[in-house]
Amino acid sequence: MKPLESFRITPVAAAVFVASALLASGCNKHADDTMPPAADTAATTPPADTTTPPPADTTTPSDNMAGDTGAMSGADTSAMPPADMAATGPVTDTQFYQDALNDGQKEIDASKMESASGSSADAKKLADKLIADHTAMGKKVKAAAGTGVTAPAPDTAPPADLQGKTGADLDKAWVDMMVTDHQKAVSMFENASKNASTDDAKKLATDALPTLREHLKAAQDLQSKMGAM
Repeated sequence: MKPLESFRITPVAAAVFVASALLASGCNKHADDTMPPAADTAATTPPADTTTPPPADTTTPSDNMAGDTGAMSGADTSAMPPADMAATGPVTDTQFYQDALNDGQKEIDASKMESASGSSADAKKLADKLIADHTAMGKKVKAAAGTGVTAPAPDTAPPADLQGKTGADLDKAWVDMMVTDHQKAVSMFENASKNASTDDAKKLATDALPTLREHLKAAQDLQSKMGAM
């Protein structure tokens, strides 16, 4: 039996083997070179916006306006009538004259009672002033109105707010009444100064307003003084 011959590689076989190996290596390298690199997501993803938005402005326009009005207003409102007493709208001259005469006579009657039966010297002094001023004002209203109105007669009975009162009780009730009545009077005359049907009525109302506001301020001051006693 012949021994096995040694395994021999011919030069041609070796060359083919080397060429095959090189070809396989080149293909693998080419595949690696043509694959796109992994996307860098860290560089392209924008960071989350963690900034806290500013709080919403909850201030309403009316709040701003209220604050501005309070800051800008320098008027003395102590002698102004309350909003619920404000008289507004057109008024005929005849109606204005009649209302002015009626209210004026009411204040004259009440002030005469205070002057005669009150106990406060300050209240009696103011009552005498109101009697004089409203009597003079009534004459002007009658002259402007002519025959179109009926002048009220003095009331012989005490006003309802003052009935049965004397001394300090009368002083307090009278001054409270004068504050309320003059608030209404100022409101009525202010409206007539703008909305009366004739220029004569507007002028009469405008001319009387300083006196009425003076009366109201004096009554309010006396009311505060009596409340502190």
